[in-house]
Amino acid sequence: MGRRRRNDSEVSLFPFLSVLACVIGTLILLLSAVAVGGIGERSLDQVRLSERIEAAEIFIAGGRAVLEDFDAQIRLAHTIAEEDEELGRQLAGLGLNPDISLDDLTELVSLEEESADLAEQSRRLKLLSRKLAKASSRTDDQLKEIDAARLRAPILIDPSGIGPNYQPYLVECTADYLELHRTKGDFSFRIPTEEVARSPEFKKFLRRVRAISRGLVIFLIRPEGVGTFKAAEQVALQFKVRNAKLPLPGQGKLDFRLMQGARP
Repeated sequence: MGRRRRNDSEVSLFPFLSVLACVIGTLILLLSAVAVGGIGERSLDQVRLSERIEAAEIFIAGGRAVLEDFDAQIRLAHTIAEEDEELGRQLAGLGLNPDISLDDLTELVSLEEESADLAEQSRRLKLLSRKLAKASSRTDDQLKEIDAARLRAPILIDPSGIGPNYQPYLVECTADYLELHRTKGDFSFRIPTEEVARSPEFKKFLRRVRAISRGLVIFLIRPEGVGTFKAAEQVALQFKVRNAKLPLPGQGKLDFRLMQGARP
């Protein structure tokens, strides 16, 4: 049997498929173009809308900043008003005019500070004055004690200033009496002050001294015995008796140890 021959009259679908494929491709291309065109238009609108939204947000943010600034100014104004009101109450409490100017208030505060400083300095000075007064009082007491001790201390009678040409006779002058110091045994004789001018004993004493060529009456004058000395000196001058005076520094007992060789 011979081989079966191929049928050369079979129909080919290639042209139809090609056309169909081209049509489909064209449609896809058109759809893609339309879709891309629509997407592009929407994206531009969105960009513009985004720009407007951003601009609006910037405007809103600026408005918020302005509002916040206004709010801060309002709060500051309220705070200042409250402080002014409180300051006015304080000034009124101090007896000051609440409407006083800042310059006047500053000057007043400066004066108050100066017054406070002066008051503090005055307080310190008073304290220092009290301390000094106490120290001065203690010093005065000490000086009084020293003076009292000095006044009570024995008084040494030194004949070195009399000289060898005189023979001294000692007469002590106190506030109440005149005391004649004699020789041996430190014996003395007292004459009341009011009797000095007419005392026969004192006149006898003066005559005896006058009879001695080298005789010299030395008045030993206590601090309060000036009156007695003046009365005795007047009598001595009447009798023309040579005399001298020696002020005594206190009320201490007289020490005649150095006078033993000079006294009569």
